[in-house]
Amino acid sequence: MTHGVEAATSGSELADPASRKPLRNFVLVSTMVSTAYLIFIVSVLASTFIEEFNLSRFELGLIGSLNTAVGAITAPATGRLTDRIGPRLSSVTAQLIAAFGLALVALSQSVIMLIIAACILGLPQGWGNPTTNALIAERVEPGRRGTITGIKQSGVTLGVFLAGLTLPSLAEALGWRWAVGLYAAAFAVIGLAPLLLPAHVAPFTTTDATTADVESKPYNQRAVWLIALYAFLMGTSGGAISRFLALFAEEEAGLSKSTAGLVVALTGIGGMAARIGAGKLAEKRVAPLKLLSILALIGTTVSMLLMLTLEGGAWLLWPVAALFAIGHTAWNAVAMLAIILGVPKAHAGRASGAVMVGFLGGLAVGAPLAGLTIDATDSYQPVWVATLVLAAVAAMVAEFARRTAT
Repeated sequence: MTHGVEAATSGSELADPASRKPLRNFVLVSTMVSTAYLIFIVSVLASTFIEEFNLSRFELGLIGSLNTAVGAITAPATGRLTDRIGPRLSSVTAQLIAAFGLALVALSQSVIMLIIAACILGLPQGWGNPTTNALIAERVEPGRRGTITGIKQSGVTLGVFLAGLTLPSLAEALGWRWAVGLYAAAFAVIGLAPLLLPAHVAPFTTTDATTADVESKPYNQRAVWLIALYAFLMGTSGGAISRFLALFAEEEAGLSKSTAGLVVALTGIGGMAARIGAGKLAEKRVAPLKLLSILALIGTTVSMLLMLTLEGGAWLLWPVAALFAIGHTAWNAVAMLAIILGVPKAHAGRASGAVMVGFLGGLAVGAPLAGLTIDATDSYQPVWVATLVLAAVAAMVAEFARRTAT
């Protein structure tokens, strides 16, 4: 694959695309962590933000939704830009913007400033997947792309884990502003790591036998849009759950802030393993679209258990976290792998952008509607019912795509 900025070079200047694998994998993971980190902050520090800025639950959800809405709107453009300038430079730019935006969050003295920061952070939010998908298509050999896609998608869940594990204690010890500021500084430094990768890489000349059939039968455009619709439904369902899981654990299940943070952290650490495993499974054993349907069905069980938590006890939140890690987290790796394997490499950024429009659009819609519903009904139950229905419909969409769109 070639790019406008990173392509014009002679054969003697081309590096092996698989060179510096540990650094490449670090860049993939760090890009995913940093570009999505605001969402984790809003989720883990939900009660802190409500107190600090006098927010309703609807307003809290709306701030996160503005972030994801900007990401959804800009994802097609950043996807095209990635195809043009290359994933290496795109990763640097996205991560530095993320660091700047988080610094603004830490400095926010009003809701307006917080909203501005959230909107700025929407740009890297929508840029992370197009950048990393293109980087995999360019620098990861066929036969390894499923595993590496799972690893890079685990960056998001690593971010959830880090936020849930560290932010409550850092906020208590240093104040929430310093806690967020420390992450902003770290991402500013880490964001320069892609510059250590070779600027130019030679294309792969062989295709792994286990992926040859998939790559020789690319998805049509309808498949891309059906995957985007699936992403919208799962984004709406999962976004509503993840944004209010910690708050539900505190307000309704009676857990402390630290324990609620650990529940969120479990969704992150479990999601890391689930995404890596699902990516490998989708490339080697189960067709991606079929696996997407299975994962959505697992997602419905999360909503069922949440509906039973008040009567069954707070202990149910632990299996909720584990199942959320599988059903509502692993699907993202499978969807991204479907794009990497099923779409011509030169269009990987654009196709990823289309799917991100669906996913981030779902996140943008789900959280404020969930918050509004909770405020209006003084209950989380209607939200859990709605998330169950959305996940069930997503399973049907994936099955329809599998039967008709290749």
